[in-house]
Amino acid sequence: MSLQERIANIIDSVGYFGVAAKDLTQGRELFINADETFNTASVIKVPIMIELFRRVYEDNVSLDDRLILEDRFRTGGSGILKEFRSGLQLTLWDLCVAMIALSDNVATNMLIDYLGIDAINRCMDSLGAHNTRLHRMVGFKSIKPDQPKGLGRTTPRDMMMIFQKLAEGNVISESASEEMIAILAKQHDRNMIPRLLPIDYDSVSGDYDSAIVANKTGAVDGVRNDVALIRFADGRQWVICILTKDLRDLSWKVDHEGEIAIAKIALEIYKEWI
Repeated sequence: MSLQERIANIIDSVGYFGVAAKDLTQGRELFINADETFNTASVIKVPIMIELFRRVYEDNVSLDDRLILEDRFRTGGSGILKEFRSGLQLTLWDLCVAMIALSDNVATNMLIDYLGIDAINRCMDSLGAHNTRLHRMVGFKSIKPDQPKGLGRTTPRDMMMIFQKLAEGNVISESASEEMIAILAKQHDRNMIPRLLPIDYDSVSGDYDSAIVANKTGAVDGVRNDVALIRFADGRQWVICILTKDLRDLSWKVDHEGEIAIAKIALEIYKEWI
């Protein structure tokens, strides 16, 4: 049975899936609905991080610069800053790590306000990710009736291209790319792409045994997403991007059908390519 057939069996009746994966060492690729548009959920936080680092490397912004937590940035969902008092000052570095590692929505809103939605989208255009767009701040409804739904939109191919550029040191600069990969590797949500892979991860020390998984997840009702760079100790690099929509399982349980399916797809790719 082919890899595509095995994946088809996994996703049957679970929902609609898009996959774009590439072995950057040997050039092997896998595309399933790779040019379809999907709701990003929190995956859009990767483009926000990239625009922040562009400011740091090109506009002399410092990651030690501080922003003030204000009530206007508050929203529900993931993260810890929603529990903190207004007036707290946080560095751009703090906010970026919270946004990526914890998917903190308040940190995300503070960075969106600081950077600007249009600037973030222009940054994506500069990378060639023309189908990737941030629509609004987290938890804020659109004031325009014709604006697309969701926090943002993208395609699996766009995300694969962005992660490939990061892996190859071509997002802003080699050093900027490596700094962003290091932040993505701090990700706390390991329930999708890394979940079933035979790669041991110590959640206390943050150390891996044979590979580093640098990923960003996203989840809203009917959607589970994960995009990842897997960097093996021997120098091999894979990019795996899996986006979903119209998932049958609308729960928020630990063993969510969509998350399990993404984990199984990643494992099938691993078994095929290892």
